[in-house]
Order: sequence, then structure tokens, then C-alpha cells
Amino acid sequence: MNTSTDYRNDINSLIKDIVEREKIISDYKKYGILDRDKAINKIQELRIKDKEVEKVTTANLAISSIPFYMSSDEQIVAELDMQKGILEAKLSALQKS
Repeated sequence: MNTSTDYRNDINSLIKDIVEREKIISDYKKYGILDRDKAINKIQELRIKDKEVEKVTTANLAISSIPFYMSSDEQIVAELDMQKGILEAKLSALQKS
């Protein structure tokens, strides 16, 4: 069971991860610029630390797997957006509990 400190840390961590992804996605949509290394690093970090993201990613990779170096900017941004959606759902659930 989470203590109130763990709960706040969970919420703060989720918000931080969401904001980081929103910034990368927004910069890409506004300016057409993607820091591929940063985006890929964020994707890989979350795949490792978040079991739900790992589960969805594993299912998606079973259908289609493209190495990051071959992925288009749009594919990388789409994965960031997918991760952001998962994180937002988790944040919403935490805030309701």
C-alpha cells in the first residue's frame, strides 16, 4: 500500500514524464524538429521503468518491430504520444483514488 509520500511521488513522477513527452511532441508539431536521441532515450527509459508501457510496447512489437535508427520521426513521436496516453490514464486513476 502506498503512503501519502509515495502517492505524491507517483503523481509527481507521472506528471514529469507526461510533461517531458508533451514538450518533445509539441516542439515536433510546431517546428518540425525532433531531438531523436532525447526522444528515443525517453521511450527506452519508460519501457524499462513502467510495466504497463512495457506490456503495450511488447504487444505492439509483436506486430511490427522497426529499430529506432530506421524509424521515422513520426513513428518516434507516435510512440511518445502512446506513452503519454498511458501515463495520463495512470495519473487520472491515481487522482481518483
